[in-house]
Amino acid sequence: MLKPSLWPENVRASLLLITGISVLGLSDNLVKFVSHDIGLGQYHFIRSVFSVLVFLLICIFHRLPLRPVRWGPVLLRTFFISVSMTLFFAVLSFLPVAIAGAGLFSSPIFVLLFSVFWFGLRPGWRRLLAVCMGTAGMWFILRPDTQSFETILLFPVLAGAFYALASITTRRYCASESPYALTFAYFFMVGLIGCVWALFVDIFSLTSLNAQTDFILRGFSWPSAISLGWMAVMSGISVLAIWMLTRAYQIAETSYVVVFEYCYLISAGFFGWLIWDHHLSAEAFLGIILIIIAGVIVGFAAARDTDQKIESQKGSDA
Repeated sequence: MLKPSLWPENVRASLLLITGISVLGLSDNLVKFVSHDIGLGQYHFIRSVFSVLVFLLICIFHRLPLRPVRWGPVLLRTFFISVSMTLFFAVLSFLPVAIAGAGLFSSPIFVLLFSVFWFGLRPGWRRLLAVCMGTAGMWFILRPDTQSFETILLFPVLAGAFYALASITTRRYCASESPYALTFAYFFMVGLIGCVWALFVDIFSLTSLNAQTDFILRGFSWPSAISLGWMAVMSGISVLAIWMLTRAYQIAETSYVVVFEYCYLISAGFFGWLIWDHHLSAEAFLGIILIIIAGVIVGFAAARDTDQKIESQKGSDA
């Protein structure tokens, strides 16, 4: 049997991503256990404190590198993914995780759009079809034409845009960085952002107007022992999962592994049903399916382009 280090890179990356993203589907469904007790900023701060301590102990014991090779790209990548996760977690106190995840995992559509505007990609009919399908999927999920639509429901979509920027930055500019350094940087920055936000809420005495913003507009408070216990569990899970995702994007082309991220929606939907008895409407389910198909189309199209470039390079070398 082959050792993991000898497996083809794409296989290793796919297994890492599937496992990590599925574990996050469980972890994110646990947020509601603490959202009544602490706010969004404090949640990220406490989780990051736990995670940073765990990471420091592991890295000191095993002498793992935490210093970035290039500070600029690492800080940029860390900023993108920290903003993405802050926007995403902002809605988990009232939205089913699978619904919020559908917005987040519209990121391949944004990867395509950013590649068109920044890297001169010329999309074919398959990619254009994927954009249309992804847009239609988000319409079915958000239903902006109904009275129940609120601007806050766009947060997961914005999270998907920033997640796309983080994915592009990871592969293009941070491939040589230690996954430990990237993961540590993420938890440190998202914790800092959480702390600043919680202090901002307290200083300016921001108040919530409805139940949907209670979690977002809650400053620092004294959490219960049960909440701290759940935070410790989620921190341990998150450290493992995010390291897996970071490593997956480093060892394989983004286009090859990005399609496996949709396992998150399966995991989030399953655990949402198992823990919270969440049931998706027919429209929401259709929207999720359309987004998954759109992401798969974009992923396979990008993978095909990569294969063609490799073959052309081999031909020129010959």
